[in-house]
Amino acid sequence: MSGDKVRTVVEAAAERLNLTDRLREKSGALSRGLRQRLAIAQAIVHEPEFLVLDEPASGLDPEARQSLSMLLIGLRDAGMTLLVSSHILAELEGYCTDMLIMREGRIIDSRKLAGELTDARRLRIDLAAPSADLLALLENTASVAQAAVNDDVATLLFTGDAAAQHKLLRQLVEAGIPVAGLREDRIALQDAYIAQIHEYDSGKKPA
Repeated sequence: MSGDKVRTVVEAAAERLNLTDRLREKSGALSRGLRQRLAIAQAIVHEPEFLVLDEPASGLDPEARQSLSMLLIGLRDAGMTLLVSSHILAELEGYCTDMLIMREGRIIDSRKLAGELTDARRLRIDLAAPSADLLALLENTASVAQAAVNDDVATLLFTGDAAAQHKLLRQLVEAGIPVAGLREDRIALQDAYIAQIHEYDSGKKPA
């Protein structure tokens, strides 16, 4: 990076992490939380296209963690790809769009998440009885991005609005699908993670 750009990019990164008033302080004199923010500022100072962050919220207070979430959302919206590793899964729910689970060095699950940063909502359809026609109907619906059916329960990623959801429900009923209920299905990352880990450890390992 050319010398005449250094000051500009340093100040921009410091402003993003609320460190502007700390620029003349030595890093060793900063608190743990401030040092963590400094490390993130150093990682984004050159505007990378792909950023890997390992436990970025470690040592941050609740207010700083919220600020970090907003920062990561801003970086994503600006076109940066983020890979975040964390053991505190609840912290990822505000900005995570995809989840990848690794166990013993192997990828055991990957999925698209319906959340604040995605265009889809996760819906659950409860059936009064299993339906052999449901999956095909869902897969041929434009507003359904992904669908799965297991006996008398179906889950799907839905990209439509309330009117589109109403239309889907009407189509299901008119097609004779025994719908008992349709609702938004919110699954916490931690719940999904624990369920997948238990399945893996019980011997259902991928081939």
